[in-house]
Amino acid sequence: MELARVLFIAMISAFIGYITNILAVKSIFRPFEPIKLGPLSFQGLIPKRKGDLAKKFSLLVRDDLLDREDLIDQLISKEDEKEFVKFLSERIDNIIEENTTLLPTALRNMIIKAADGKMNKEAPKIFEEFKGVAQMQIREKMDVATLIENKINELDLNVIEELVLKVAGRELRAIEFLGLVMGFVIGLVQGVISTYVL
Repeated sequence: MELARVLFIAMISAFIGYITNILAVKSIFRPFEPIKLGPLSFQGLIPKRKGDLAKKFSLLVRDDLLDREDLIDQLISKEDEKEFVKFLSERIDNIIEENTTLLPTALRNMIIKAADGKMNKEAPKIFEEFKGVAQMQIREKMDVATLIENKINELDLNVIEELVLKVAGRELRAIEFLGLVMGFVIGLVQGVISTYVL
């Protein structure tokens, strides 16, 4: 009879621990809208602090993971110079062809060849100038932190919940199960103490 009492207390404690942890995990997201109980108000952690979380996360990304210089290096690289020169050369050739249709073909080809030679010589310098202007524009106009913060704030709470559950669903279920185990162990100790010691 005493063993049954100890096991009963352990089972009730396990159930309480499990339900408590399920509620704790659910309260990360739910309820989305505040629930008022008299002077008290309750809302899920993420819905309540979404703006603060977005701000802090965006600053973390900007300061520790990705800054403007990283983006600039990815957006405008040395490999882009070839594409830039090709594009510029083709545009100049087209402009020459369109505006010299009355000239003999041989003369037109000489002009195109001369322009291509000059372009190939000047292109690296032109590209560096273009790159400098583009980098300056990116530095002045791009704010990584604000961009990320706005994107997070635009996300629907259901989408955020789905994302977190996709990433950490197994761990959150482990937390719920841990409540069951801890509740059982605590209940077992409590049952032993109340039955055999007191």
